[in-house]
Amino acid sequence: MPLVTTDDVVARLGRPTTDATEAARITAFIEDAEGLVTDYCRNDFRQHTDETFDLTVVGGRARLAPSLSPNLVISSITLHEETGDLVLTADEWKVVGSTLYVPSSSCSRASVTASWGWAAVPAAVKAAICSEVIRWLSVSPGTVMERTGDLEVQYAATAYSQGLSEAAKSMLSRYRRRIASISLHRPD
Repeated sequence: MPLVTTDDVVARLGRPTTDATEAARITAFIEDAEGLVTDYCRNDFRQHTDETFDLTVVGGRARLAPSLSPNLVISSITLHEETGDLVLTADEWKVVGSTLYVPSSSCSRASVTASWGWAAVPAAVKAAICSEVIRWLSVSPGTVMERTGDLEVQYAATAYSQGLSEAAKSMLSRYRRRIASISLHRPD
């Protein structure tokens, strides 16, 4: 499901699309802009419900990926031990910060079923995607510059590659995952 629809862009344009070709360009630009925004923010801005993923457990601890925030709600945890699988009850594990603590055992892998993500796409993310699409639409293909002898006329600025503008990056800065260092401890 897209983060932004063609209707979102058309509403901000203030005019209906002129033809099927323009509507197709808007749809393609939305896909491109969403890809750039999700890459830049390192977040897909979607709601994930009851999805299962595996974690590596070392010394009763497992590191949770930053992509599991916001709103992480764990519904079940299964430890995969040499003697078989063990389903944990809610009082047998806890999450502190970005670390999952489980009973220390010979377990090296845990399967976690959880829900996380955004219930709705943040308004700043929608605005950034729509503004980039509109900016790209305003760059019209065709003749950009003419030269006759010493006379040169430039009609429009060119956009050699589509990328996020500084304004969009500024809007998205709050949602961008920062690179950070983490402390690693080797179990003795």
